[in-house]
Amino acid sequence: MRGISLATVLVAATVLGGTAASAGTFTTLHTFCHHGSCDDGAEPLEAPLIPDGRGNYLGTAEGGGVNDGGVLYTLAGGTKYRKLFDFPAAGGPIGSLIQDAQGNLFGVEEFGNTGQGAVFRLHPLNAKRTKWTYDVLYDFCPQSDSCPDGSRPLALTYDGAWSGVPYDGQSPLYGTTDFGGKKGFGTVFQLTDNGGTWSENVIHSICSRKSCSDGKYGAFTLVNAPNGVLYSTTARGGGAKEGVVFKLTPNAGRTKWTQSVVYSFCALTNCSDGASPTGLALDGQGGLYGLTEGGGDKGFGTIFQISAEGSFTSLHSFCQQAGCPDGAAPPASPTVGPDGTLYGVTSLTLWSYAPQTSTYGVLHTFCADGKCKDGYEPTSTLTLAADGTIFGNTFSGGSSWNSGTVFSYLP
Repeated sequence: MRGISLATVLVAATVLGGTAASAGTFTTLHTFCHHGSCDDGAEPLEAPLIPDGRGNYLGTAEGGGVNDGGVLYTLAGGTKYRKLFDFPAAGGPIGSLIQDAQGNLFGVEEFGNTGQGAVFRLHPLNAKRTKWTYDVLYDFCPQSDSCPDGSRPLALTYDGAWSGVPYDGQSPLYGTTDFGGKKGFGTVFQLTDNGGTWSENVIHSICSRKSCSDGKYGAFTLVNAPNGVLYSTTARGGGAKEGVVFKLTPNAGRTKWTQSVVYSFCALTNCSDGASPTGLALDGQGGLYGLTEGGGDKGFGTIFQISAEGSFTSLHSFCQQAGCPDGAAPPASPTVGPDGTLYGVTSLTLWSYAPQTSTYGVLHTFCADGKCKDGYEPTSTLTLAADGTIFGNTFSGGSSWNSGTVFSYLP
C-alpha cells in the first residue's frame, strides 16, 4: 500500500460504520487456512479466478497446501470451494491462469526449481478434472547467472486472449518478469512450443534505454490487443521515474518487436496524472483503461484512459474523503463490464466507476467488522460472471490465520 496505513483506513471505515454505497450482496465463499494447517491453501497473490466453461471458477493460492507450495482450487458452481491440486514445495503459483480448449491450465510460479520462477502446465487426468499431472515448461535463470532470460515471472497471455476464446495450447505464450534481463529490471518474453520442448525468447528487456526512460520493473499486467500489440506497465522509470505504459509492436512474422512508450507518468505538476501504474484493460474502443497506485489529486492513485489515438485522460482520483474510506492505491487491473462500467479493488474497498457518467461508488468495504472475516488486502483483478456476479479474493484476513478469502458480490 502506498502512503496510507491499514490502520488509518480501518479507523475511517469504522467511523463511517463500514457502510458501502451499494445495496448488493457480499458473500465470503471460502476462508483460506481455516484449519490452521493451511492444507486448503493460503494467500492468493494477483490470482484472479477464471471460468472453466463448465459453470465453475478456477484459481490458485500462492502458499499452503500439503507441500506448502500453493494449491489449485475450484469454486464449483461459483459457490463451493474444492481443492484440486497441491503444487510442489518449490512452487508458489501467482498471476492469472490460462486454460486451453482441452482443459489444460498454464500459469507461472514465483519460485520453481531454480528459485527464480517457472512456467507450468497442469493436465486433467479424468473427465471430472479432479486429478492432474504437472509439468514445468520453463525454469527461469537456469544457470543461476545474471538471469538475462528474466526472473520472477508475473503474468501470461496469448494471441486471442482479448476475445475470450481458449488458448490453443500450442501457439506462443507471452509473459513478463519483475527482474532479470539486460539491466536486471524485468523482461517481456515469448515461450514457444517446439514439438513438446518449450523455448524462451526475450522480446524486450526493460530499462534498455538511458536512465530507464522506457520503464523499470515489470508488472502483472500484460494485455494482448486485437491487432497483436502487447501492452504493459512498469512501476518505475520513464521521464519522471514514476512508471510508464508501453507497447510492443510485432513485425509481420512476429520475429521482431518494437517497444515504444505510450505514456510516461507524473508528466503533470504533483503527479496529478498519476504515478506507479499497476494495471491495464482494453476499453472496447481500441484504447486502454488503467490504474495507478500513486499520484492524482490526493497522491493515492488514479483511474485513467488512453484512447486508440494515444491521448491520455485522468478519470478519477482516489481518496477523495478524509481517511480514504473511498479507497486508495489500487493494486490490480480494472475489469470492464458489458456496459462499460469498471470494477476494481483498493487495499480495502471493492469499487465501481461508470465512465459515461463519471460516477464512482464503493460496493464493499473490507474488514468492515473489525475482525476482517470478509478479508482485507485484495490484490487481484476481479472476474465478472455473465449474471453480473463479481468474484475476487483477498491476500489477508478471513480468520485468525490471516491467509485470505475468496468472495463474491452480486450488485
